[in-house]
Amino acid sequence: MVAHPRKTPSPGALRSIIPKAIAPKAVAEAVSPGTQNLQFRSLNLPVPIQVVEDGAERPVSVTLPPARSSTRPPTRSSRLAQEGRSLAAASLVLTSINDLWQVDDEWWRERPISRRYYQVTTQDPATQNERRLTIFRDQLNGSWYWQKGGAKAVS
Repeated sequence: MVAHPRKTPSPGALRSIIPKAIAPKAVAEAVSPGTQNLQFRSLNLPVPIQVVEDGAERPVSVTLPPARSSTRPPTRSSRLAQEGRSLAAASLVLTSINDLWQVDDEWWRERPISRRYYQVTTQDPATQNERRLTIFRDQLNGSWYWQKGGAKAVS
C-alpha cells in the first residue's frame, strides 16, 4: 500500500476574502447582521388588474393599469406634462389563450398559494397592436393579477 503524499487540510483560521484596501469599519458595517442600512425590494411583483371572466372563470378581456414611465414618484413638471395625456387604463380584448397552468404551493403556511396562470394574447381595439401577457387568478380570493416580465410584443 502506498501512502498518499498530500496532507488532509486541517481546520485552521479562516482567511478573509475581502480586499485589504477596503476600510475595516466599512467592512464591519457591511457584514454586520444588525445593520439597518440594507434595503431589499421585490422584483417582478404582480400588479392587480381588472378582468372580465366568462362562466368558466376564464378571462375574456383585461384592463391594465395606466403605464408609468418610472418607479419614482412623479415630479411636479412630469405631472403637468401627463395632465395633457390620457392616463386611462388600457382595456385589451383577449384573442387567444396560449397556455394555462395551476400552481398550488405552500399549503402548510398561514397564507397558501393557489393560482391559475394564463399566457394570453391581447389586442388593443384602438391601435390593433397585439401583446402577449402572463396573468393569473388568485383562486383563494378571486382577484386577478398581471405578472410583469411575462409580457411580449407580438409581431
